[in-house]
This record gives sequence, C-alpha cells and structure tokens, in this order.
Amino acid sequence: MPERSNLFAEFIGIMLGDGGINNKWQANITVNAVADRKYAEYISQLCVQLFGVAPAVRKRKTKQALIISLASTSVVDFLVAQGLPRGNKLNQGLRIPDWIMENREFQVACVRGLVDTDGCLYVHKHMVAGKQYRNIGFCFTSYSPELVQQVSSILEENGIKPSVPKGGRNVYLYRAESVRKYLRIFGSSNERITSVISKLEASDSGLFHHLGKVAYRKVP
Repeated sequence: MPERSNLFAEFIGIMLGDGGINNKWQANITVNAVADRKYAEYISQLCVQLFGVAPAVRKRKTKQALIISLASTSVVDFLVAQGLPRGNKLNQGLRIPDWIMENREFQVACVRGLVDTDGCLYVHKHMVAGKQYRNIGFCFTSYSPELVQQVSSILEENGIKPSVPKGGRNVYLYRAESVRKYLRIFGSSNERITSVISKLEASDSGLFHHLGKVAYRKVP
C-alpha cells in the first residue's frame, strides 16, 4: 500500500468526487466517457503507480460514462482505513480526511482531485448597457455541506476568495485573477479543464491575459 503523499491525496480527492466503495472488494470511479477520456487514462496510471494494480475500464451501454474499477480487497480495506466511506458516502458525512487537512501540500493535491472530477471552468456571458461581456468562472459542486466548507477554507488559506451562495452546494470563483491563482497553485490533471484555457487563449487573449500555459499533468 502507498505511503501518504501528494499523489495519494489527489487520488483521495478523485474518490471523494467521482468515486465510490459499495462492497468489500471494489472501488469505482465514474467519469464522462467523452469529456474525461484522457483523464480516465491518467486515473488508471495513478492506480498502477499507487497500488500496483491495473484497473478495469468499461463503458456503460446506456450512458456516456466510463467506470474505472479497482478490484482488490486489500486496497479497498486500505482506502477505508485512510478515511474513505464504504457505502453511501453522502449519508456518512462526506469530508476530506484529517490527515490531509493537517498538511497543506496534501490539501492542495486533494482539492485538485476534487475539482478535476466535480468542478469546471466556464465562460459567463452577460449584458451591461447593451454591451456583451465575457468572464471566466470556476465552479466546484458537492452535496456535502462539510466538503464544500473544507474546499472553501482551503482556497481562502491559499489567498483565493471563493463565493458560496445560499444553499452551500457550489463554490464559485468569479474573477479571472482568482481562477488564474487557483490554476497556478493547485493545477489540473484533467485535460477537460486545461482545454478551456487553450480555447480562451485562442479566441480572446484579453479575457485571460497573462495566464501562462497550464500543462496537462502526467503521473510522474
């Protein structure tokens, strides 16, 4: 089993976002079969590096979803011991484990995994005095109030001011400078997110000026 590390903390974030453990022998991660195709490859490589086990990857017949299945009783028991819930994760109070919250580098890596699965970058268009404006935005979504609060706190601790509207299911960054700082500190392993930046730079250099290149991460 792997030692606690940035890569393992990122994997925990991925599991907290799109993962689930519903039995004693299998951990599953479900991602979009189209938008997250390359990210599925990254997750598979991460499983091999961390656990020495190549996961099975299958596509749901009726949905555009890829299921990455890590079948190993010892791995599942280890993940549960490290703070991941078994069964319905929302009913059990989904949260970032304490060992991650006690280490800043682990926090950054875990949030990266969370945002790469349950977050997105988008372009918000709005009209002011008959003129159209475009703004870059960031959104992370979770139905766990405690997880939303933890992510919001970690962003604040890294000098990024988030917005959590009433209801507490979303964490937003509305300013380009905040999104830029997030990408500089936390980065992304998901091409779905980094490709948004590439498209923006190609279509409107002024919208995201001086961002710098955000590279698609590969497993070291």
